Parts: sequence; structure tokens; C-alpha cells
Amino acid sequence: MKAAVSILLFILGRNLTVAIPFAPKSHVLYVIRGGSDSGQEDKADISSSTIETSVVENPVPIQASVESPVQQTNEVSMAEAPTVPKVKKAMNPKLANAIERTGPALVMLGAISLLLKFTGEKGLMYGLIPLMQLGMYYESTGIVEAYNKMSNMKMEVKLEKWWWFATVFASTTLRSLGGIGKLSGSVMDLVCFGMVAASLVMAVVGMASNQAAGPEKFRKYLGEIAAFHFALIFLVGQSSFWIKTIQSFGMEWVLFPALLVVVNDTMAYVFGVLMGKHKLLPRLSPKKTVEGFVGAGISTCAIAVPLLKLFVKHFAEGGKALSVVGEGSGGLVKHALVIGLYTSLISPFGGFLASAVKRAHGAKDFGTLIPGHGGVVDRFDCQVVTAPFVFLYLKMCLGSLSPVLEEVVEVIEAVAV
Repeated sequence: MKAAVSILLFILGRNLTVAIPFAPKSHVLYVIRGGSDSGQEDKADISSSTIETSVVENPVPIQASVESPVQQTNEVSMAEAPTVPKVKKAMNPKLANAIERTGPALVMLGAISLLLKFTGEKGLMYGLIPLMQLGMYYESTGIVEAYNKMSNMKMEVKLEKWWWFATVFASTTLRSLGGIGKLSGSVMDLVCFGMVAASLVMAVVGMASNQAAGPEKFRKYLGEIAAFHFALIFLVGQSSFWIKTIQSFGMEWVLFPALLVVVNDTMAYVFGVLMGKHKLLPRLSPKKTVEGFVGAGISTCAIAVPLLKLFVKHFAEGGKALSVVGEGSGGLVKHALVIGLYTSLISPFGGFLASAVKRAHGAKDFGTLIPGHGGVVDRFDCQVVTAPFVFLYLKMCLGSLSPVLEEVVEVIEAVAV
């Protein structure tokens, strides 16, 4: 028996530590130390082994269990294991964002379709476009005011801000719509110039009459004026070309590029989600990728030609410029590809610029009018960049529909017959 104990102690080592559990914060540690390892195991005696006891203050022993340590451990673990609630798997953020954007987009497209069906070109020129210009100016100036903490602007400053809008609106949109009442074009031009002169006087007098004015105040005021006027030129000025395009070439040449921009934006998102690895402009728009930009460009150009042919069929009767290009004309492919390339390569930079403005002023979106999309500027920042190009390109290629051009159209129709 003594030899067996000695062999067991030799196998386990010189020190065999056995921990006997006690109540929390107190325990007794028994250390059983074996005899010498000098090779005289047969002379070792359990009675010669020393038992050292280290007692923590105020030990409170608990009743020893006859169960094995492994069984005790399992029971404690099962008793103390917290109940983990079943967590519902979260939806992919990109998929959730796509779903959130789809519904409002369909509603917006449906509303525009109904407007066009019942009001036609006049609904666009006299209704939707002026309202969009008003909304874009309100949103773009709003984030500048919020960043500069201008919520408590004086009434004269607010009047000055909206006087600038009225001036640019009269000089562009209202001028294109035929002016005010029976005023001739030359008189309307003089009225608009007078509004510009009044804006200049108001700005200078406003700075000079401020009692607390100084270099710092002047810099802040001039910076705000520059931001407001940039919004007027970039948003209101460019979008007024939609009216010119409708009047000269027909509503179809506004809808066709607009749909190409929508296709480009959608495919950029799809290719970015599926293949995007390289950031395009990370400092301005971190979510835009090179793969999304290239994939969207290819997709837009691929769909441009069949989409324009679809417009030709739909607007065959009563169309203006589409009657000139004709479905069988090689010019149709050329026009479709040129506009497709522009909406793929240049128009997205309107969105990049809008992202830079938002980042500079600490804003996520320009507004909250369209759930999942933001404001009017967020949805039409690329569209306004396309508007002047389409008008100028068609004017260069087709010219305005003068009486001479009408005769050319009649000749083409006669030959086709």
C-alpha cells in the first residue's frame, strides 16, 4: 500500500494541489507534498508527507459533495448558464436600403406619369419644373443656414435671399415661359436687369448698415451669398433649360435623358453592391466605386438606343424632333449614344458635387421630402447637369423647328410614303 501511494505521488509530481470549494470569497487550500524524489520511493510514507493548510479569512465551509468533480462542474455550468434569447437575423443593410428606396421611387414615377397624362407639356413647364426649382433652392440654402446657425435670420436678410431667387427665376424660367403678362422680350430683359441692380444695392447697404460689422462678419456674409448664388446658377439656371427643350424639341427629349440618368444611377448602385471593390472618390462620396461607375456607363449606353426607339414609336404622332431623326435614320443611334455617353460620364459629377456640398456642411441629405432618397436635390442633382447639354446638342444638330425645318420634315414624310 505504501509503495502504491509513493508511485502515485511520483507520477503526479512533487506537489499535488487539491482545491476544496467553500462559500464565495473564502476557501481552504490543501497542499499535499510528497516525499523526496531521491529515488527512495519505497521508504516514503504517507505519514511523513506534510499537509500545509492556507486558510483565507473567515472561511465558511460548505457541505462536501460525494459526486465527482466533473459532474459538479456540469451541474454548476447548467445552473448558472444564462438563457440566450433567440435573435432574429437582421436583414442585409444594402438590401434593406434598396427596399426602402424602391417604394418611394415607384410612387414618384407614378405621380409624374399621371401629371404628364392629364396635363402634358404644360404641366411640366408651368407646374413641376418651377416647383422643383423652388424646392431645390430651399433645400440647398437650408443646409448652409443650418451649418452657419442662421435659424434666427433677420427679416431683411430673408427677404434678400428670396429676392435673389425671384431675380434668377425671372431671368431664366419666367423669361422662357414668355415673361410677365404682355411685356415684350426686350422689356422683360430690362426688368430682370433692374432686379439684379436692386440685389446689388441691397447687399452693399445691408453690410454697411450693420453696427457690429467687421472683416469677420463681411467674410461670413459674402461666403453665404456665394453659396446662395451658386445654388441659383447650378440648380435654377440649368434646370430652366428643360423648358427651352420642351418648347423647341418636345417633351420626349426631356423624358429620354431623364430616364437614362435613372438607369445610370440604378445600375451604379447594383454594380457597386455586387462588384464594388475600388473607391472612386472616397473623400467626397465613399459609397461610389469604380466598378459601379464603369458598369453603369456600359449599361446606360446599351439601353440608350432601344429606349430612344421606344420613344420614337410612342411619340410618332405629334412629335417634333423625333420626326426629323426618324426610326430608320442613322442619326437616331448617334443621338442616343451621344446622350448616353454624357449621362454616363458627366452627369454623375453633379451627384459628386452635391455630395461635396453635403459633406462640407455636415448634412446627410438635402431634405426629407422623399423617404429613402432625401430631398429634391438628392434626386435631381444629376438631372440638372444633363438639361443644358441636351438642349444645346439638339440645337446644334437639329436646329429649332423653324418653318424651313417644317418643310424638310414634310419632304422626308413624303419620300417615306
